[in-house]
Amino acid sequence: MASPNPTPNPQDPLAVEEQEPQVMAVRVINKNDFPIRDMFDGVPYVFEPNKPVNIPPDAANHIFAWFQPYDDEDGHHHEPDPARMKAHVQKRFGWNTPSLVQDSRADFFYRNLVVQPIVYRMVPMEIEEPAPRGRAGKGAEARA
Repeated sequence: MASPNPTPNPQDPLAVEEQEPQVMAVRVINKNDFPIRDMFDGVPYVFEPNKPVNIPPDAANHIFAWFQPYDDEDGHHHEPDPARMKAHVQKRFGWNTPSLVQDSRADFFYRNLVVQPIVYRMVPMEIEEPAPRGRAGKGAEARA
């Protein structure tokens, strides 16, 4: 995924250097004692308890309201807002009911979700040329 950040912020550990190809995923760990099921772009996602699942950033935005921090054209820095993420997730998963909110289970469920970015560097590799093989007809001559 290309970064919306045209000028990397050197203080940002997620900043993408323009000359260095990178790939990003978002790791989600559901620490609740129940699975969470959702879907994005026709792809089902199941977040089993305590099993990390890597998902594309677009799916993380859709499901958890998470996005990669970036600086806009005016130089304003944008990061995911934890309060907006919490409201989005609680509404999406039906945790915003009066009974769940009153006894704080909605907060407990949300606090048991870990959403963290993972950045992979794409490193070029040298490819060795294969050793030359014998001529195609050589084996046929020996069998004749």
